[in-house]
Amino acid sequence: MSGTRAARERAKAFALEHGSELACARARALVGDAASDAALRLVPEPEDAPATLFALEVCEELRALRAPLAQRAGGVAATLQADDGGFGDPSSPLDERLRLTGGLGGALARTPFARPETLDGAGTFLATHFSPERVQEFQWGNIAAYAHFFANALHDASDEILQWCGRELERGFRARRFDALATARVLVSCDAHALPGARLEREELLLALITEQGGDGSFGADPAPSARVEAALHGLRALTFLDSAPSVR
Repeated sequence: MSGTRAARERAKAFALEHGSELACARARALVGDAASDAALRLVPEPEDAPATLFALEVCEELRALRAPLAQRAGGVAATLQADDGGFGDPSSPLDERLRLTGGLGGALARTPFARPETLDGAGTFLATHFSPERVQEFQWGNIAAYAHFFANALHDASDEILQWCGRELERGFRARRFDALATARVLVSCDAHALPGARLEREELLLALITEQGGDGSFGADPAPSARVEAALHGLRALTFLDSAPSVR
């Protein structure tokens, strides 16, 4: 699709013009102009939960799920898990912990370095605290976290939870509470062009993404330069993913 190629080029150009050295390396790797190793070398070492999550997210983004960075992040993640299976300070707000646990657990599940007990604990924590209300009323962060984990990790509760996530994701998109980029990011993290319960066609999302993109190649309305660069990278990744053939599992 020529429109998609042009949109990808605009997003890449925005990241290269405004991004850090790491952001530029990620952009080049996403379009195949450079190997992922160049970007992975610039990622801060995983030491705490946010740094570990970021490292795993970059490994996911660049399809570098067997890289040494992913292995190190998996080892660190196992040491950060609380006794209840969740990640983050047990005294922190529950939604904050759910989002961190879904993000870390979902990314770990896509690597070969996740320890079964780590995933089991995370799944138990997330399922124990799940109710439809957690993902209703346009709570994008919770939808993204639950979908990320249960689309990538085996769990008895996966089907039911993904149905709820899919329905609420589509509802948010149709109600214009989630833009196309936010909607597509959930599918990208699930490594799926569709979710159970959601009637969203990838061609529809692709067109919406291209329509939403700013003339300078950016996405979203956040005025912070770093946020705009990150959104451009998310957009570049989503455009590439949705324009590809569906994964065979």
